[in-house]
Amino acid sequence: MSKVALALALGLLLLFTFLLGVKPGYTLAYALILLFVLAWLWQRYTARRISLSRHLDPGIPTVGDQFEESFTISRSGWVPAPWVEVRDLGQVAGYQPGRVVSAGGEPTTWRERGAYRRRGWMTFGPTSVRVVEPFGLFSQERRFKERTSILVYPRIRPIPDLMTTSAQHLGSSPASGAWADYPPETGGVRDYVTGDSFGRIHWALSAHHNRLMSKTFEQPLTTDIWILLDLDRKVHVGQGEESTVEYAVSLAASMTAQVSSRGREVGIIANDARGTFLQPHRAIKQDRLILDYLAIAQADGSTSLRQALAWDKVRRLPRRAIAVITPSADPDWVHLLQAVRGRRTTLIVFYIDAASFGGADRNPTFDLGQDVDLYVVRKGDDFARLVRTRDAVRIA
Repeated sequence: MSKVALALALGLLLLFTFLLGVKPGYTLAYALILLFVLAWLWQRYTARRISLSRHLDPGIPTVGDQFEESFTISRSGWVPAPWVEVRDLGQVAGYQPGRVVSAGGEPTTWRERGAYRRRGWMTFGPTSVRVVEPFGLFSQERRFKERTSILVYPRIRPIPDLMTTSAQHLGSSPASGAWADYPPETGGVRDYVTGDSFGRIHWALSAHHNRLMSKTFEQPLTTDIWILLDLDRKVHVGQGEESTVEYAVSLAASMTAQVSSRGREVGIIANDARGTFLQPHRAIKQDRLILDYLAIAQADGSTSLRQALAWDKVRRLPRRAIAVITPSADPDWVHLLQAVRGRRTTLIVFYIDAASFGGADRNPTFDLGQDVDLYVVRKGDDFARLVRTRDAVRIA
């Protein structure tokens, strides 16, 4: 029975009691009025003395990882709260940690488990706590505004070994040597120290300062792989994790993790709305910056891969190894890829077959040549089992 119906019944009881002058009716009416007042005060008093704490150890989560969050409800004061409903108002997909508990003299703690189902920023909280008094007539809601924001990274999967080029698979090795096998470069100068070779002396600066100055050397910043990520919104299809953009981002993250784990450098260029260009940096962990970007990257670009300004940047890169990730079936970007080939350039292409994700079946043909590694990625493929393809290939 609702509070309105009870109030009407109480009003009618008072009216008939006054008209008929029945003394027990007065007693019953006063008792019900006292009950209403007591119930209203109960829920307001206990709601103000309820406290909530949530604890989540974020770590460095990736899509698909499990998490566990703990909740603790406690109450101060002497009035019990037999019915406390806790609801999470966050927007973490598939996660509803609500529960009804009784807040007695001791804190009540429980744990909830879930899984990260998409990348990007996940927000836990705010939290709604609704207190109901024992008679069920009134309830009071409190909102705890505390939020915990966690950046969820793309799923990182095993992929084929990218450190072995096509030429090495064919039995020959490039004349330019290993990708990162280059002599050191001058990084600065310092005062001459006894024992420094004459080859280290910077004669021009020594003459300027009237004292001997020695060069300091650093290993050059060689970018072993530049990832060219196609984020043109017109070429991506699919929903959620089973979409071409999620496969593309996961591939880029997996490449970054593999190359960085071997001490090599990674850069990334994307034709998204911002025209992202992340180049390696000596002072910071570039792989973490790239993964931070990939965690929030969206297919929001309006420029096709063949029209992207990225190609002008790629042409100016020294000692290039270029990995293209795209679902685009436009053959023009293939010609641009051939145009940036250089003596020290290694070319890798991950073509994501959009038709397997529900896109148009265009049956593209790629003729990239023997020195280009082509991997065709379809929906449901295990990245670790991708097969390297060379020469002409028709996607059917």
